[in-house]
Amino acid sequence: MRSKPAPVADPSALIRRALGLCRMLRNWPPEVLDELTALSRLGRYERHQQVRAADPKRREVLVVASGCVEVGGVDATGSRFVLSMHSAGDIVGLARLLEHTQFVYDYHAHQPTVLVEIPGESFLALLDAHPLLWKDICLLVLARMHELIVVQQRHAFSNIDNRVAELLARLAPTHGQPAPDGQGVVLRISQSDLAAMLSVSRQTINKELRLLEQRGLLQAAYGRLTIVDLAGLLRLADARARPGP
Repeated sequence: MRSKPAPVADPSALIRRALGLCRMLRNWPPEVLDELTALSRLGRYERHQQVRAADPKRREVLVVASGCVEVGGVDATGSRFVLSMHSAGDIVGLARLLEHTQFVYDYHAHQPTVLVEIPGESFLALLDAHPLLWKDICLLVLARMHELIVVQQRHAFSNIDNRVAELLARLAPTHGQPAPDGQGVVLRISQSDLAAMLSVSRQTINKELRLLEQRGLLQAAYGRLTIVDLAGLLRLADARARPGP
């Protein structure tokens, strides 16, 4: 007797659940989230696939339902850069609500990823219909602006070892998973990704990771880092730059 095929999940139910788990949206009124669900569609992307490749200029807000989205691009010299990475519960693309703005970055799935794609015009209309919700947009933008200033300050006054430690400590809470043995946090990220995020060479990242291993702060493997001493990484990230010779 043939087994029945597994039922296909209702896209609307998946969208509604993802919106409810989004950190910025979770406290919005249920009727607003229901309205947002009706406006949205579900997008599924394979690893490294560009989001909205057929129309990269389309004005959409993205909510990460699962997986991870990488925001980045290629500069004039052909070098890849990564501005940020966003995991489940994050909302990205708010800058796409701006009209007549040219962007030099795009979005790629860092791993198999499911996104809720919200048309920009519809999202703006919903916000205008519920003006108090603009407060959540403003608070998120201000928080990200503050984070950017802190990162820029660290980069200006820190050595590369401080910068690598700071980046790993920042990624661990949102992108890390508990190690199978319960000892540490596993980050599924390549040395090339880290190099692109810090605008340094892969060779520099390799050298710094080996030094962090020698300090007993992490264990490096192909495409994977296991942070075994997050507190130690945080101390290194906060350390002042060493004086020059």
